[in-house]
Amino acid sequence: MRGLMLSCAALCLSLVFLSSPADAKKHWTVTERQEALTSRIVKGEKSNELTKKEADKLRSRLSDINDHIEKAKTKNGGQLSYKDQGKAEKQLNSVSIDLEKYELQKRVIK
Repeated sequence: MRGLMLSCAALCLSLVFLSSPADAKKHWTVTERQEALTSRIVKGEKSNELTKKEADKLRSRLSDINDHIEKAKTKNGGQLSYKDQGKAEKQLNSVSIDLEKYELQKRVIK
């Protein structure tokens, strides 16, 4: 029994010491998310997981989101308000979900 408790304690301690701050979830800025989505779209198009039409549609949506962000920033002294940031995050989530759907549709075996 005591050996089991020592093993569990050793395992817990090793997990604590082996985990690093890099393992923690990274908080992405809106700009970083836009760049990441853009690179995923390019990668998906090159790997034929996205058609040109799908990629263009997603790029257009990202461009629209960027336009809304820029307008919101000009109204708020160059900063994005929390409300506008939340809207942008929701829109980026939607693009991300649609990108994932398009990629997965190509992987389904018929």
